[in-house]
Amino acid sequence: MSFSTRHLDRARAESFGAAAEDYDRYRPTYPADLMDDLARLRASEVLDVGCGTGKAAAALSARGLSVFGIEPDHRMAQVARRRGIKVETTTFETWNPRGRRFDLLVSADAWHWVNPAEGAGKAARVLVPGGHIARFWSFHVLDGPILEDLGRIYAEHAPGVEVGGARQKSTAGVRDPLSAGDDFVSVAQREYRWSLTLNGDEWIGLISTFSDHHRMDPQSRSVLFAKIRGLIDGRGGTVRTTSGTFLQLARRV
Repeated sequence: MSFSTRHLDRARAESFGAAAEDYDRYRPTYPADLMDDLARLRASEVLDVGCGTGKAAAALSARGLSVFGIEPDHRMAQVARRRGIKVETTTFETWNPRGRRFDLLVSADAWHWVNPAEGAGKAARVLVPGGHIARFWSFHVLDGPILEDLGRIYAEHAPGVEVGGARQKSTAGVRDPLSAGDDFVSVAQREYRWSLTLNGDEWIGLISTFSDHHRMDPQSRSVLFAKIRGLIDGRGGTVRTTSGTFLQLARRV
């Protein structure tokens, strides 16, 4: 299933709650530079669509913004509430804003789970004119020849699962789909880069939060993770990633 139609797989979209605590523990926080850039938009009211465990919402709240979250899974929402984030448990498509309007809508690693046609229209309705919508996604690419060995492990033990740490497609020249309509104009597309050094348990903890991994049969997943851990241990005990977050920012006209 392509990225643009992934919202149709509702079982996958709503599966993250089964790993809510691991998601909160192992998913990295978002880049401070990204959060600072969003805070500079001077939004007084922020809507976080698919807020998950509240990582982005908490970072924006710490910068003085008032953030309200929408999250379809009650287990993820519960973790966000522990951070002090106000969350309504629902999907964006079915959420009733009750006349509320926002200056900024953010969606961190979640907008691809929203129906694109319904999501664009609803975003336009809940944003004030001149408000912004920021959608961003993180990626983690493993450095070096370890990817070849991982590819063989996945081919043997998880042939239908995307290799964790595989190289990402370039975001250069990617067109913001919201700019195709009449309600939004693209403002910026940026990448924020960093790197991670993780031991075997930390890497497995991270990939265990990926939906195709945590939906595997438990026995098959256990075998896959054991093979990956053995590979990492045999290569010095750590892996290094080239990581980043890709931002698409548009303004409500």
